[in-house]
Amino acid sequence: MILGEERIQAKTVVWTAGVAPSPAGKWLGCTVDRAGRVRIQPDLTVPDHPEIFVVGDTASLDHDGRPLPGVAQVAMQQGKYAANSIFRKVVGQPSLPPFRYFDKGNLAVVGKGFAVLQSAGVQLSGFTAWLVWALIHIQFLSENSLRFSVFLQWVWTFLSGKRGARLIIRQRSGS
Repeated sequence: MILGEERIQAKTVVWTAGVAPSPAGKWLGCTVDRAGRVRIQPDLTVPDHPEIFVVGDTASLDHDGRPLPGVAQVAMQQGKYAANSIFRKVVGQPSLPPFRYFDKGNLAVVGKGFAVLQSAGVQLSGFTAWLVWALIHIQFLSENSLRFSVFLQWVWTFLSGKRGARLIIRQRSGS
């Protein structure tokens, strides 16, 4: 491990970071849970403010008696629901039924070629779970060219053990 300019020999390195809640609850002057997330109604709005939607890590909503986890899967479903709700209000359509979260399971990469998967009673680990993770990850990329590029980078990294450069370069006109 390198800390500043000093190299420290270590077999295991553990990194941790603090996470502060969003200040949205303070801005809105509304009820928050003990983690500081805004307590929302089943339609994802703030109580007494049907014009304000709160989703993702900033939102606290109970689902079948338990709070929804702060994961991307929840945020994505809430985002779609909120967008559809706003569209329906704008065009004068009836409101949607209350938000219902659909748990697709858990999937996490643990190391090179190794992942864990838990979904609908199925539990996998190892290379097979890693392949499932890779396919799902590539599926959610927005463009075919990006999917192909990421796939090639992964193949290179997997076979060579070397990470490619990840650069974002914006050309500017003028000096």
